[in-house]
Amino acid sequence: MMNNTVGKTERVYGDLKQIIDGLPAKNKTAKYYGKDALSLIDIMIRRLSDE
Repeated sequence: MMNNTVGKTERVYGDLKQIIDGLPAKNKTAKYYGKDALSLIDIMIRRLSDE
């Protein structure tokens, strides 16, 4: 069950990373907060993986 959750969270991470990478460079605010969101998801993945 937990592996399924980790897998889904990793897919969300990948999708969000593609969106952020596709943003224009001039959209610094969205990129900044997007990277914060990626950091949060990365922490969630690591904690779920440890359980």
